[in-house]
Amino acid sequence: MELKDKRIVITGASAGIGLALSKRLIKSGARVACVARNEKALQKQFGNKAIIIPCDVSDPIQLDAMFKKAENLLGGIDIFIANAGFAYYGTIGKPDWEKDKKIFLTNVVSPIYSLQRLSDRRKTPLIFMVTISGLGKMVLPGFALYNSTKFALDGFVRTYRMEKPRNVKIIPVYPVSVVTKFFNKAGGKDTPIPYPRQSTEFVAWCMEMGLKTGARSVYTSVIFLLRCIIARVFPIDLFIQGFERIRLKCWRRKQEMGIKRH
Repeated sequence: MELKDKRIVITGASAGIGLALSKRLIKSGARVACVARNEKALQKQFGNKAIIIPCDVSDPIQLDAMFKKAENLLGGIDIFIANAGFAYYGTIGKPDWEKDKKIFLTNVVSPIYSLQRLSDRRKTPLIFMVTISGLGKMVLPGFALYNSTKFALDGFVRTYRMEKPRNVKIIPVYPVSVVTKFFNKAGGKDTPIPYPRQSTEFVAWCMEMGLKTGARSVYTSVIFLLRCIIARVFPIDLFIQGFERIRLKCWRRKQEMGIKRH
């Protein structure tokens, strides 16, 4: 599929995968609406090359306003890329309702609601691409909340497909660890980054190719795809999880030592 002149909305566009993909889409000639909370970052990165829409996607009022603005300025939406999301790293700790609610609203409820809004009584084709993460297919110590949001989203996508929606093609994306500030925000500068690792540019290229070829799913790592196949018959994850459990313990010790120093 040619992306030139396609009307595209992408969330989480101010940094990381979203930023890299937005630049590629603009370069391809698409008409792009870039969505993120940080309006200054969007203006700095895109200027007048894209439509800038500041929005916290965990807020339904802001989300509805974003859709209205994007649809008015673009004249409709052909492709929606639900890319916004974040993680916490560490053990669960003390009860925190607002913290738990925030990550589920952003990572799960927002993309599901966006799909519902776009597909309701739709008469023209829609491509809905959603960044799920490899952690929607396997669990790792330290990412309990993030893992649970991504498993929920992956389960929704697989079930939604079975319902055979009219005029809607959904493309889930399963990147592995991407070298960005994502992990620093999740648990601080010492947060261990799982393997394998990839650059934002490579993941963005994979997603662009997924759109152009009409892929059913996008796995950005051949190694991870092989792991998904092998894990069906052999418990390979036990070795990976054991290694990450050790890294989590080391991270916790560093955090405790840092607290004692202060």
